[in-house]
Amino acid sequence: MLNSCKMKKHRLYKILTIAVLLMTIGLAVTSCRKMNEWEVDESYNRLFRPSEVLAAVDGVTAKLTFKGKPGINSYIVELSKDSLKFTQIIKTYTTQAVKDGNGYSFVIPDLLDPSTQYSARIKGVDASGGKEESEWAAVAFKTKTEQIMYPVDLADLTTTTAKLKWKIPNQVTHIMIGASKYDISAQEVALGEKVITGLTPATAYSAVLYFNTSIRGTSGFTTISTLPTGPNVVNVGPLDDLAALIQNAANGTVFVLLKGTVYNSDVAVVIPSGVSLTIYGEDAPNKPIVAFNGITLSASTGTLKFENIDLTGYTSGDPTKAKRNYIFNQGAANTTAEINFENCIIRNFVNTPMRLQSTNVITIDKFTINKCLVYDIGDNNANGTYAFINTNGATNGKINNISIKNSTFYKIGLGLIIHNSQPSASLNIESCTFNNTTGNGRIFIDYNAQTIGAFSFNNNIFGKTLSPLASAKGIRYAGTNLVVNNSYVTSDAVLTGNTFAATAYSGLSTQLFSNPDNGNFQIIDNAFAGKATAGDPRWR
Repeated sequence: MLNSCKMKKHRLYKILTIAVLLMTIGLAVTSCRKMNEWEVDESYNRLFRPSEVLAAVDGVTAKLTFKGKPGINSYIVELSKDSLKFTQIIKTYTTQAVKDGNGYSFVIPDLLDPSTQYSARIKGVDASGGKEESEWAAVAFKTKTEQIMYPVDLADLTTTTAKLKWKIPNQVTHIMIGASKYDISAQEVALGEKVITGLTPATAYSAVLYFNTSIRGTSGFTTISTLPTGPNVVNVGPLDDLAALIQNAANGTVFVLLKGTVYNSDVAVVIPSGVSLTIYGEDAPNKPIVAFNGITLSASTGTLKFENIDLTGYTSGDPTKAKRNYIFNQGAANTTAEINFENCIIRNFVNTPMRLQSTNVITIDKFTINKCLVYDIGDNNANGTYAFINTNGATNGKINNISIKNSTFYKIGLGLIIHNSQPSASLNIESCTFNNTTGNGRIFIDYNAQTIGAFSFNNNIFGKTLSPLASAKGIRYAGTNLVVNNSYVTSDAVLTGNTFAATAYSGLSTQLFSNPDNGNFQIIDNAFAGKATAGDPRWR
């Protein structure tokens, strides 16, 4: 009986234990079900946004690069000008993008405004609708200036017309010159040129090329001047003796030389005392050539001006003949008001076109260079023979005021100026291009211990130095008043001393200029900060 009770109790205990276990399991299952029955936020069921978004800018075009994400088969790109705020969308594009290396790229198809801040944002889309589009990824960038116009050739100019040219194929719509608009026809677009008519002789113009509202290039030019007329004008024929005419000139005479003519003199030409005169050439690609074996200034000379003249050191202008040493090699006492070269070519002299020498008192009040090409001056492939302006050895010789503007100098052996015996009142160098100047151990501008009253070096490009030993130097004078603005030096302009405060351009002269070794200094680097403002304007 007792054993029977124990067995019943044991059976009851087992039943109760099983019941408790079943209840515990039931509660656990119920609890798990409740804990896992949360609501799903479908807004998170979307594509990942593109990453590593970058913008590569070339002038007024931009290329976006980015990393895509799984599930994206299309992209939406939006463009704004409000620096990542995107309050006003100016363009929207839908694209599949281009697989590009490890990522994707999209070239914005529209030409953008130059020098303008933009923002672009991009998001991924699943065109099948399987997932919601991604969040935006954004990038900011700034466009640069663009230059698809060519410099205006002299052969494309007349007194009243100009043929303007640009690179093709390109989208262009019109040209603005001042307030005047010149529409470009479809045929002109294809040819890459348009003739502008109704211009004024001897007038400087600036042309701006557009595609709708986007500036695509600029080019400055000056129409050809009409030939001078009047009682003081002497029209020189191709067989006339220009040297003899000059030596007998009256004050104020203007000698007019026609294009393609050559005037030689094997002896130095003496300027009459007290006379001012102009030697004026017909403005054309083949300027009249003057090949004199030197010019001597009389004791008192007025203004001597050369305009549109090709002054060469080659005898008779013939490159197969010997080079001459100088244009001016003044040793006699003299006072001159001004020597002026306007729109000239000055080339191929063994030494220099401008030298003062001796112990005599020689004073030239003003020396002016404007819109000139100057090359092959004192170049011996080493240290150079003479500077372009050279008063070394003239203990009492000086030029009071020197102005050099809008000009190009290359293959200048010693340097630009050596004026180390007397001070100058002013030296202004502006909007010039220099390349392959300054030989071994030479100084680009050398006044040594002399002063310069007002000294400025603005909007210039200083390119490769002409020193095989890389030992050229910069500017030496006794003062601290040099003002340098918006001027640049290329990485192959190697100066070992007397440096000046120009901005470094990281590339070589061959990366900045089209063909510098052959005298073409067209700026080819659209990213160059001084592209529109520095150097000789003819190359911008």
